[in-house]
Amino acid sequence: MNLLNPANRWLRLKRRDGSVSPGSVYGVADPEVVDVLAPRADFRGALYQLLIGLLQTAAPPGNLNDWLGYWNEAPSAAELEIWLAPLKPAFELIGDTAFMQDRDPLQDGNVKSTAELLIDTGSDSNLFFNKLADWQGLCAGCAAQALFALQINAPGGGVGHRTSLRGGGPLTTLVLPKDADASLWRKLWLNVLPLDGEGADWRAEPPLSAKLPWLAATRVSDKSGVETLPEDVHPAQAYWSMPRRIRLDVDDVAAGVCEVCGETHDTLYRQYRTRNYGVNYAGPWQHPLTPYLFDAKDPSKPPLSAKGARAAGGYRHWLSLTLGENDNEKVARVARDFNRIGGKADRLKLRGDARLWCFGYQMDNMKAEAWRDATLPLFRLQSGDERHFGEAARQLLEVARQSSLMLGEQVKKARNMDKKEPAVEQSFWQRSEALFYQAVEGLAKAPQLDAAAQAQVFAAWLPPLRRLVSDLFDYWVLCAPIEEMDMPKVVAARADLRRGLWWSKHHKAMGELIARYQGESDEAIA
Repeated sequence: MNLLNPANRWLRLKRRDGSVSPGSVYGVADPEVVDVLAPRADFRGALYQLLIGLLQTAAPPGNLNDWLGYWNEAPSAAELEIWLAPLKPAFELIGDTAFMQDRDPLQDGNVKSTAELLIDTGSDSNLFFNKLADWQGLCAGCAAQALFALQINAPGGGVGHRTSLRGGGPLTTLVLPKDADASLWRKLWLNVLPLDGEGADWRAEPPLSAKLPWLAATRVSDKSGVETLPEDVHPAQAYWSMPRRIRLDVDDVAAGVCEVCGETHDTLYRQYRTRNYGVNYAGPWQHPLTPYLFDAKDPSKPPLSAKGARAAGGYRHWLSLTLGENDNEKVARVARDFNRIGGKADRLKLRGDARLWCFGYQMDNMKAEAWRDATLPLFRLQSGDERHFGEAARQLLEVARQSSLMLGEQVKKARNMDKKEPAVEQSFWQRSEALFYQAVEGLAKAPQLDAAAQAQVFAAWLPPLRRLVSDLFDYWVLCAPIEEMDMPKVVAARADLRRGLWWSKHHKAMGELIARYQGESDEAIA
């Protein structure tokens, strides 16, 4: 099967009327198609990255005006086919240059079940499947998705089994229109980078194998091998990184029901061959779809990719993922490209109508613990003052974090527990989310973000936040059996919590700012 053959309808495309039907990659240009679906959450995230990677590799816009032209009018399926024609030979699932597979047939490699291409089963966490003895295999479409999802997310797999270019379990962040029924084309195109905003290396035209590593002999990384640095290949290889040496076994196939999609196929792939010491991506790689953390004490150290677990953090990570909370954090390049002055948000007047889709595996070394998936709102700043907006949002988060910690600690004391109950702090983050985004929206809509404007937003936010913390304390303490309550401890803990809500560092600073500009004492604000 060739993934770029128009006759191969291996994708499931959702249309605006709600219907779902098979389609080829060229269906993404249809304005009536609004989404691509998959039988697994990680496959859906992988498909979005695959389609974005295709567009970025085959037809990157030269500048923002070029980009805007195709935002306003998507290419036809025929035009898209012309764009992708040079890549077509590289997207055969079987053959000498098989998609996401080693050029070497790996005849002497270890033989494994294709079940282990799935990150959750391959890591022994077994979240989705528990009857591997009855494993029938994967159809061609699901095998392609499994290969791609594993290669771009690969966790550690033992000696010489390399992690992905972004390390194990990376977080992916994509900018999407707020409207869920926006066309799939626009959802993808928002994450394609104009080349004039990138370095000269992006505009270079080396052999295609510098972008698609399975077209060349593997850069092995054993004792006599090499590391692969950004300067060794084209930067677009970030979309197609291939750390694992894998070849599907085409001799062990059978008809049956695919274990993932549940559909009957004439050919199911049951096994694959593998060998260690594949491509070892080293150095300062930065994937365009992932945020990174930098070492403030040693700028020469390669950046660390954000991990999938951060998608489970709710709004506590909102600022770091959308704008960057400090100088040591860099949001994903696609988010920077969207947010920058004169960038896509400004040209489209879209920032208030967009969101950031964050997803990835939460890993414990080699073990997949959970799949995390969340969307965060993006806001268009009426003031255009990103610096003061970020500082004010950071103050909101500092108060929220302090509130969460105090709530957990005082509930622990009141209930005489040995350690804090994680559900207590989690309840705060869930219940306070709407309040936080209301406050951030208020900052975004302010014509200017001087101290007086910030104080006005803080004054509307802080009192209900304090009441919420007190209410949650009462809930978590009173839910304990009455015979287990030590009322003097309960009373003392509640008093300590109230003191903290007014006099702890960040609460006090915010309260004083409000009082200075609102003309009321902090106690009166409560």
